Amino acid sequence: MIEVQLSRQSLEKLIVTFDANVVRYFSVTNVRTSSSSSGRIHVGHIKSIEITTNRKGKPALLITTKFNAPFSNDEVDDDALDKVKALVAEVQQAMQSTAL
Repeated sequence: MIEVQLSRQSLEKLIVTFDANVVRYFSVTNVRTSSSSSGRIHVGHIKSIEITTNRKGKPALLITTKFNAPFSNDEVDDDALDKVKALVAEVQQAMQSTAL
């Protein structure tokens, strides 16, 4: 299991975990769904996961679903970047081994 807080400066205080085949988001605010402050997505529904650069020039975790809906486009602190890279690599590996 990988667990990382994306940004300490963000109001959401997002924590992202990956275990087996599910990426989970935990937030202090209701951002992932209308009724919950957390969200999850199975690797079988993920089209892509990558670290991009946002408009501010900072790294961001971008997850897009196979339904072309962004699940995540969240800023990543520099000190969390290595752990987020490891999370991305593990999710990508799981995506390749999951045939749905």
